[in-house]
Amino acid sequence: MRKITKKTLFYTGMLVLLAGCSTETTGQSSNQATTDATNTSTYQTSNSSEQTTETKYGNYKNEDFDASYDESNAAAISFSKSEATVKGEGVTTSEGLVTISSGGTYLLSGSFEGQVVIDAGEETVHLVLNGVSIKNPTSSAIYVKQADKVITTLASDTKNSLEDGADYNLSSEEDEPDATFFSKDDLTINGTGELTVKGNYNNGIRTKDDLVIVSGTITIDAVNNALKAKDSLSIAGGTFDLSAASGDGIQVNNTEDTEKGWIGIDDGTFSIQAGNDGIQAETDLKIATAALSIKTGEGAAMSNPDSETSYKGLKAGNALIIDDGTYKIDSADDSIHSNNTITLSNGTYDLASGDDGIHADNDLSITDGKITVSTSYEGLEASTITIAGGEHLITASDDGINAGGGSDSSEGEGQFGADSFGGGPGGGDQADESKLITITGGFTVVHAQGDGIDSNGHIKMTSGTLLVDGPTNGGNGALDYNGEFVQEGGILIAAGSDGMVQATSDTSTQPSLSLYFNQTQQANTLVNLVVDDKQVLSYSPSKEFKNIVISTPEMKDGSTVTISTSGKNSGTASNNLSLGGTYTEGTLIGTYTLVDTITSIDQDGNAVSENQMGGPGGF
Repeated sequence: MRKITKKTLFYTGMLVLLAGCSTETTGQSSNQATTDATNTSTYQTSNSSEQTTETKYGNYKNEDFDASYDESNAAAISFSKSEATVKGEGVTTSEGLVTISSGGTYLLSGSFEGQVVIDAGEETVHLVLNGVSIKNPTSSAIYVKQADKVITTLASDTKNSLEDGADYNLSSEEDEPDATFFSKDDLTINGTGELTVKGNYNNGIRTKDDLVIVSGTITIDAVNNALKAKDSLSIAGGTFDLSAASGDGIQVNNTEDTEKGWIGIDDGTFSIQAGNDGIQAETDLKIATAALSIKTGEGAAMSNPDSETSYKGLKAGNALIIDDGTYKIDSADDSIHSNNTITLSNGTYDLASGDDGIHADNDLSITDGKITVSTSYEGLEASTITIAGGEHLITASDDGINAGGGSDSSEGEGQFGADSFGGGPGGGDQADESKLITITGGFTVVHAQGDGIDSNGHIKMTSGTLLVDGPTNGGNGALDYNGEFVQEGGILIAAGSDGMVQATSDTSTQPSLSLYFNQTQQANTLVNLVVDDKQVLSYSPSKEFKNIVISTPEMKDGSTVTISTSGKNSGTASNNLSLGGTYTEGTLIGTYTLVDTITSIDQDGNAVSENQMGGPGGF
């Protein structure tokens, strides 16, 4: 007898404990190893040395990680065309049909034209795909009618494939099965082999219960959804190449139970091409880390998309949380979207969107990371937006960062209509106290054709750097708020047209200078700032501008400020900003004294009255 044991499953950041089949692991490990005997076949766990698993958001049992099997105790099913040869018990066969009716381990190999049905009551079935190809022209390739759980192992160094037909033989009252690999109960996939699924009828892999994927290389090409579960999806690792022509790449859709309908991803590499959403969770979508590439629809450049169809990259009905990872998303709709809250702790994001780069109906919190929104209608949008750190470059055809709605002068609402937001009413000159943009750190650059930073309520900045290259038209402003913009620290530079200028509010503790030039300054014109004879910075806006608002920690009430243009700065520029350095060859615009929290003047030193739209309010 030959016992085959895969002692370890490797995937990024994971070490797995192969232990008792009944113990759940949610970031925990177990030292127990058990044997579960069912009928004449035995599903055995590994007795290899102790290992640990670090999982955060998925819900796993130790048996999910166990890809080992004892060939001597397994029922071997060998296929040839529409025939099957069976060594072992628990299996019945007829031409084009194999039925597994009891728990145990089943080893599948060869090429089969037909269907494998699992109908094992409340028992666990361990299905080992050991170089098998199953093609069924009239229904699912594998159909799990009933089992406590089916654990599917992709045997090491094997290639496996499943394919269904474009038409199923279903009665008029039936709508299931509807996937190449269809399960009515819990389904787990593990192992280090490969699985290719062709879904010609509807979905690729679907379970009406919980789906767990631990490892493996999985390729799915489906006419509708590639991966679909009802109650939950947990992914500990693996490599995924998913194509969903008219559906979602990954979908979990339980709308009946708020404790279900979630997706937890702890690791993995994903390439997703979806006709609709890339990854969609009815409730929570939580990712510890992943390397993820998504394209939805025809990408951000998609013209005239169906406004009633969702083409979002990452989509959650409730909380969307990402701890780390790399994310490249080219989406016809929002790249990252939640109907409630979004929390981004770290990670690298390369987003191109036909609508919003990142949208949360309620709160958006960015702790760290690097976010690049290369194209969007609005870059970041939520009721409240907090940026605490990271490096971010936001490009938008309308508002760059928006708390609570589109710009007042915008004629459109994006390709998908107006967004929904939590909180109270706002708009016009009335401040919505529920809308707030808070910047406490980081380096954020905004390029916007509409308002650069727009809040229907308030803005508060205590630290960090915010550079805004705002609109060139007079109907929008680099800064736009209905309440107050309280500046308590950090570097703020906002350049744009002179039609709708707002500087910071007079409740700020750090002064600002709002300077109106006599002539429009050309794009990339260097603006240099000296405060009290100290060289502070040089900045060159990427678009033409006639007004610039500057606030830095060096600026105090009574400070003397010198502004020059053109010239050179010897310092190293980051996003067109040079701190310190030596400035030469410039043209002096003027030297001014800061006599109040807001000094708003033209370049000749004459006071200019600005559009301070805020009414009563505050923090």
